[in-house]
Amino acid sequence: MVLVALWLLACGGGGTLREPPVGSDDTDTDTDADTDADSDSDTDSDADADSDTDSDTDTDADSDSDADGDTDADSDSDSDADADACPPEMALVAGDFCVDRWEAALETYNGSAWVARSPYLVLTNSETVRAVAAEGLVPQGYISGVEAAAACEASGKRLCSSTEWLSACRGPENWTWPYGPVHEDGACNDDYAGGHPVVDYFGTSNGVWDTAHMNNAGINQQPGSEAAAGEYAECESAWGVFDLHGNLHEWVDDPEGTFRGGFYADASLNGNGCEYRTTAHDFGYHDYSTGFRCCQDAQ
Repeated sequence: MVLVALWLLACGGGGTLREPPVGSDDTDTDTDADTDADSDSDTDSDADADSDTDSDTDTDADSDSDADGDTDADSDSDSDADADACPPEMALVAGDFCVDRWEAALETYNGSAWVARSPYLVLTNSETVRAVAAEGLVPQGYISGVEAAAACEASGKRLCSSTEWLSACRGPENWTWPYGPVHEDGACNDDYAGGHPVVDYFGTSNGVWDTAHMNNAGINQQPGSEAAAGEYAECESAWGVFDLHGNLHEWVDDPEGTFRGGFYADASLNGNGCEYRTTAHDFGYHDYSTGFRCCQDAQ
C-alpha cells in the first residue's frame, strides 16, 4: 500500500503538440356419363379447391417471403446506417456517438508523411502527432490528458467525455465490466503477475517515484505488461469496443484531470471495471500507465 500511495503522488508534465497539416347400353351410358360428369364435377371442384389452396399457399409464401425480405432489408439498412455513422475504426454507441474500438497509438509527421512512432516514448515539444486506432498496434502510454486531447483533435476527433466513455464500457445492460456483470479472470489485461511495474523494472522502490523514472520506456516493455490493441479478444464491450478495462488508463475530457478503466497492474483500486476512475493527477500528468482513445459525433 505504501508503494501505491507513493506512486499515486508522483506526477509530471509532458510534451505539447503542434497543429498537424492536416441487402355399354344407354342406361349404363347415361349412368356412366352422369358418373363421369359427377367425377368431372368432383374433379373440377377438387381442382378449384386445389387451386384455391395453391393460391392461398402461394399468397402465404409470397407474404412470408416479402416479410422475410423486408426484415432482411431492414437489417441490412440498419447495418449500412451504422457503418455510415462512424469511420471503420470506430464503433457506434447507442446510435449516438462514435468511439475508437481500440486504445489509441500515435503517428508523427516527419515533414512529408505520417509515420508510426514508438508507444513507449514521452512526447517532445517539437513533435506533431495524431491519434490512430487499429487492432494489433501497441497503444501509446506515457501521455498526458493535454497531449491526448490534441492528438484526437489532429485526427478530427476528440477525447471522450466521462459519460460517453462509461456508455461505451457498460453497454445497454449497464454492466460493471465491459463483457458482463461478473468479473472473468483473464478476459482483460488486468492481472499483472509481478509486484509493481516500476519496482520490477528498477529492482528497487527507492528513488523511483519521480517523473523521469516513471516515464522510462522500459517499464511497458516488460513481460506481462502492456498488450497490443485487441490482444485480449474477450475484453470487448457490447458495442464492440476493446480494452476499456485494464491495459492502460484512459484519459477523458476533464480539464481537472480524470482517467478511467484502470491499467494492467491495477484495475480495482479506484473502482471495479467500468467504474474505475482516477482523479489524483492534473490534466498535464503522464506516466507509463496513461493512455487514451478518441470519440466523435455520429454522422
